Amino acid sequence: MTDKKKILIISEVFFPEEFLINDLAFEWIKSGFDISVLSRNPSYPNGKIYPGYKNRFFTKEKINEIDVTRVQFIPGYKRNNAIRIINYLWNMFLGMIWAIKHGGRFDHVYVYQTGPLTFSAIAVLIKKLFNKKITIWTQDVWPDTVYAYGLGRTKISKFLLEKFVKIIYSNVDNITVSSPGFIPIIEKYSKGKEITFIPQWSLTKRVNHRNLESHHSMLPGKFNFIFAGNIGKVQNLENVILGFNRFISQTDESIWLNIFGEGSHFDYLQNLVKEKSIRNIKFWGRVNSVKISDYFRNADVLIISLDNKPIFNATVPAKFQAYINAGKPIFGVIAGEVAKLINHHELGWTATPDDISDIADKFRLISLSQQDSFEKIRINSELLTQNQFNREKLINEISKFIVD
Repeated sequence: MTDKKKILIISEVFFPEEFLINDLAFEWIKSGFDISVLSRNPSYPNGKIYPGYKNRFFTKEKINEIDVTRVQFIPGYKRNNAIRIINYLWNMFLGMIWAIKHGGRFDHVYVYQTGPLTFSAIAVLIKKLFNKKITIWTQDVWPDTVYAYGLGRTKISKFLLEKFVKIIYSNVDNITVSSPGFIPIIEKYSKGKEITFIPQWSLTKRVNHRNLESHHSMLPGKFNFIFAGNIGKVQNLENVILGFNRFISQTDESIWLNIFGEGSHFDYLQNLVKEKSIRNIKFWGRVNSVKISDYFRNADVLIISLDNKPIFNATVPAKFQAYINAGKPIFGVIAGEVAKLINHHELGWTATPDDISDIADKFRLISLSQQDSFEKIRINSELLTQNQFNREKLINEISKFIVD
């Protein structure tokens, strides 16, 4: 490109936080776009500033030829709903101050919406002030997610949230979503605009299933389950642990549940395991997306779980693509879209998220399964990755919106 198209990415998260937007932004740089990013100071998942950063009003840095501007967050937003709301508004306010001065120099605004929709309001302001086109890729649907995380559904909150969501989606030019279950939810707020389903792809490297002499050497059991990702309340790990406890207390086998990640529920779950003296569970803490592939390679089954609520049933979390990229069987303690994918494509097993007995029974069934069924699952996973979650195809599909 002789005249580089200038793209502003607005995203609550960005490198060194590990999200798909990093991969997309770096790929756009390679393709010849001039990319800038407006984000929040890095604090995911624990709500604490990353080492080497300072939580100032505005900070700037250069990452892989990308100009990154970050705004301040309010400490404690992970622990308290009131602080969380104030933090969302504060991030938005600071972003709008920056946008008033700098928003006019971009050709297109791309919103990667993983959490608060308030950050997307910065893009709407740029559109109103400078008549720039906006594309949004929605990973998390408001207002449903807000209620699912514990905000009371009062007449006032319902009115304000729905009004705000309508303002955002009615001013966006292109709406894309990471899960087909989001489409009917957003249609209520988008004034009949077309909504395109573009799934996420995996950031983890493809697992090599050859030469597995070192199989299990990194993990404690002869048979290992792995959960990897954010450890929050909605991940439903308490039920997973209680189901595993009911199963493991009835067997002497060396079967382990390995939990990788950090989050607001991490300490609670560790205390639960200690208080109930649950054996064969290991908490590993946070492991980066490069290293986690090695653990996936040594696992037998990968666990994905979410609370049994309508909004989460409509969600396809990014870890699902990482799991199928690993080619390992999936145990879905989950309902809705992901359960349909697991069952339809024969990728593993599912259990009712709020039924401890069913979860325990499925742990038992999986532990007794034959290895030839695992090989069939690997082939099914590879086909699904190639056909539906192919990285190159999906990046090309997203890029069409910003070059039109």
